[in-house]
Amino acid sequence: MEDVLNDVKTFSSYLGSEIVFAVGKDGAHFSAPVILAKVEQGGLEDFLQKTNGKHSSDASHTALQMVHDPWAITPATGQPLLVYISNNLLIASPDASELQAAATRAKQGSSGSFAGTPFYQQIVSSYQQGAEWIFCADMEQIIAPNVQAGSKSHELPPGIEDVRYLTMEHREIGGKTESHADLMFASQRQGVASWLAAPASMGSLEFVSPNASMVTSAVIKNPKSIMEEIFTMIGSGDENFAEHLAEFESKTGVNVLNDIAAPLGGEVTMAFDGPVLPTPRWKLILEVYDPATLQSTVAKLVDSFNHEAGTQGHSLQLTTQQVNSRTYYSISSSSRPNSEIDYTYVDNYLIAAPDMGTLSAAIQSRAAGYTLAHSSTFQALLPSDGYTNFSAIFYHNIGPVLGPLVAQVKSSGALTARQQQSIDALTANSAPGLIYAYGEPDRIVVATNTGFMGFDLGTLLTMGNNGPLLPQMFLGGALRQPMPRPTQ
Repeated sequence: MEDVLNDVKTFSSYLGSEIVFAVGKDGAHFSAPVILAKVEQGGLEDFLQKTNGKHSSDASHTALQMVHDPWAITPATGQPLLVYISNNLLIASPDASELQAAATRAKQGSSGSFAGTPFYQQIVSSYQQGAEWIFCADMEQIIAPNVQAGSKSHELPPGIEDVRYLTMEHREIGGKTESHADLMFASQRQGVASWLAAPASMGSLEFVSPNASMVTSAVIKNPKSIMEEIFTMIGSGDENFAEHLAEFESKTGVNVLNDIAAPLGGEVTMAFDGPVLPTPRWKLILEVYDPATLQSTVAKLVDSFNHEAGTQGHSLQLTTQQVNSRTYYSISSSSRPNSEIDYTYVDNYLIAAPDMGTLSAAIQSRAAGYTLAHSSTFQALLPSDGYTNFSAIFYHNIGPVLGPLVAQVKSSGALTARQQQSIDALTANSAPGLIYAYGEPDRIVVATNTGFMGFDLGTLLTMGNNGPLLPQMFLGGALRQPMPRPTQ
């Protein structure tokens, strides 16, 4: 592996600063990929030949084949990567016809019809902003088989058929790195794509302390509207759904839309905030506009559950406890003594946790201003533009939690060398991080200055099955075997 990595470093020294990886599409088929790069140092062909022979384990199957005339190719066995170098331009592809098409365009000095497409303009726009790397996908082409004019397709959720482009970029701004992903739509977001609301202040984060190890928070549009859309989607694929829903509502005395969804607001936060052992200290915070209706619904659901399952010894107990002027609720089961859920209502928020102590600490921390959003650790992770309103965030700071666990595991002396290496890698990637999303009118934007658990979007892009993850997700077998070449 060390030899291969050294070869890759040497290989890159022959090329310019820009390398392009492109895949076309014709109807339902993707073409084989084409790689383009400027050659800025002589001797590249000799180096590739030498490296190819050194790492080839089978002389009858070569992974790379140099091409001197693209129009007179006899590919070797094993579908090698065909490499053609002309006028300081490297063109490579596993498919001879793709190599020939690219070589023809290069010889004619023409970019063909691609330069006149909106997709090309989108890529140019990203280039003008400067980037270390850019990944762009024409989602209209990719999802085309699932969108049939004049027919109702259930393969894609409503609103997703309007997706247009996906771009992922990595750049440095003001000395800080930033990974950025945009999912763009042809018009204003609709259906499932519109569930993520516009950026707003997240009051639910005020109940999360700076000690939190993992936090997910989102602002969604009206929960009742979302539930109605979900019912429509389920009903379109299950003709018995309406009957089952009516049966559930009749047994429980609960109307799902009016008694569960309607009382809720648009904020939801889930956090692990406190010790992990012996029981993880989790918190669930929901925005609630009508606490009285929601609490009545909870009581009805508990009664209905006990009526159906109580004879089997799995009944639930809903109890209340008054502490000063606040009412605390508890749902427990005699058959599961360690699965208690406690909750209370505070200023249009429902806060749930595994014990009363966690609830009390959350309320006290909020009153004292000891919150995650105001901590120096969180503030340091905010975007360079200083914008503090988001549609969704994912925050992680597992170092303080991971440290004691790692020390305990290491002290056992039962780790193999490989396990030790894996734990060390995890510890090295345990620095705080923040991923944030914006729900804009015609797009969803996801960005981070730190990445995910130590991995930036560039790393995640290459974590697939022996190949790039995201290209495999979108292009499937096109990256593993040649497909018919596009006609244009």
